Amino acid sequence: MKGRLWFSGVMALVGATMLIAATTASGGNAGAAQKKGGTHRILNTSDFDHIDTALSYFTHSWNLAGATQLRMYYYPYVNGPKSERIEPMAAQGQPKVSKDGKTFTITIKKGFKFSNGENVTAANFKRAFDRAQNAKLQSPASSFLDDLASATSPNATTLVLKLKRVAPDFLARITMPFFSAVLTSTPLDTEIEKGPLHSAGPYYLQEWTKKTSALMVRNPNWNNAKEPFKSLGFQNNIDRVTWAGIGGDLAQHQLQCERNEADACGFPTAQAKELADKYGINKGRFFVDKDLLVWRVDLNNEQPLFKGNPNLRKAVQHALDRRFMTQQHGFLAGRRTDQFLPYGMPGFKEANVYSVKGPNYTRAKQLAQGNTRTGKAVYYAFNRTFGPAVAQSVQFNLKQIGLDVEIKLFDRVVQNTKAATRGEAFDITHEGWHADYPDPSNFINVLLDGRRLQAENNVNTSYFSGDGVKDYAKKLDAAFAATGQKRLDLYAQLDKDIMANGAPTVPYISGNTRRFFSSEVGCVAYNAQVGTILTSICKK
Repeated sequence: MKGRLWFSGVMALVGATMLIAATTASGGNAGAAQKKGGTHRILNTSDFDHIDTALSYFTHSWNLAGATQLRMYYYPYVNGPKSERIEPMAAQGQPKVSKDGKTFTITIKKGFKFSNGENVTAANFKRAFDRAQNAKLQSPASSFLDDLASATSPNATTLVLKLKRVAPDFLARITMPFFSAVLTSTPLDTEIEKGPLHSAGPYYLQEWTKKTSALMVRNPNWNNAKEPFKSLGFQNNIDRVTWAGIGGDLAQHQLQCERNEADACGFPTAQAKELADKYGINKGRFFVDKDLLVWRVDLNNEQPLFKGNPNLRKAVQHALDRRFMTQQHGFLAGRRTDQFLPYGMPGFKEANVYSVKGPNYTRAKQLAQGNTRTGKAVYYAFNRTFGPAVAQSVQFNLKQIGLDVEIKLFDRVVQNTKAATRGEAFDITHEGWHADYPDPSNFINVLLDGRRLQAENNVNTSYFSGDGVKDYAKKLDAAFAATGQKRLDLYAQLDKDIMANGAPTVPYISGNTRRFFSSEVGCVAYNAQVGTILTSICKK
């Protein structure tokens, strides 16, 4: 996903951490009373990528984390402008920042407890940072901490984070679930792969059977009537949340929500229009939320076909049919794009580098001539929702410019895991990125800085290091270090420069999130960082 890696699962849709806006409804009435108790039943076609917060990165994994994990700071689960401003969760106010901007001193509130009864201290947050930076664990969080010099906890209530350089987006970064409190006994270099996963949020994951089911229940030590829990205002209406139907059929899932046999379901993308017509939009059953998400087709810059071959990468940009690819996402899925930054992201400026109306084979063939090398490409696709149709479109379009594309279909988790492994023998892969926080660095620096590549769990699945873009590393660093309007202008220039000259990936849709619920769901709220706010769900 977050940002995140977007999956093909419960909503089979699109989403992102944009203005962190929340949308609330209660059977079409946001002011309805919130009923306590009951079970919220979620159907997923894809399993969690991981439950370990140092590794989990799919949107539905962060959906789980939004209810189970205690973070120092977060984007509040409320409507309106307040939802766009970072607020303390476990922290006692905003951090104290040194004059040089490189040291953050954070005071942790007393009173929070893990689901196993242990007290939360600064050491629990330090453990999260230590795990994120552990080379053996290969956490994707490490790509957000290349400027962190040290994390120390001199006492039970103090965490000190020292940076190597000034980082204007650092506070936003540490709102991510990667940096939630974990038990100090959590292994530094070993993944937690089964429940119970004890956590310090309102709920904890009691059970997880891979590729089958999961169960989330209340944290017995969280009490909304007492401080420090009371001031957060979490509703915690539901007693438990179940995840089932993993690997099931989207049409069947939709039918189960129609029949109230489940509460949150995916649906075939072709059915989005029918659901909107039948239930209306944002009236209690079918919801659409604007987000900061871009779906794209990555071109592997470390494999022989595209390595050192910017003209062929540009040819692919011209050859692909963004109009058709976007249509495969269904009604109200989003708008066509040819840019890496999504619409609505601070710093986005329309550049019009490539056509979004259809292929330009004439220009594509000119650029491809003499640059197709073996003339063969391997495409890693996911096997559900719009994955196969987009892959077939790419295959057809690239055939027109002299490339034979072999499509290999996988479960979404498998496809992403393979593509995220450096050295994997693919040329093209299909990915979506759901922003982790509303800053353009979360797209460009995180996804396209080759200096952050590691052996596994890469999010830069184009394996781009700047080929074709002059002084690329300097431009990345300059934009990252800037503040205010200058920062946004530099990122807008970089976005255009990357797409026009490096062309490492083919963005085609800047998306929305669509969600479908049973008629038994009485309260629904949305936060673009963690998705559906499970602490707000109530049953009628």
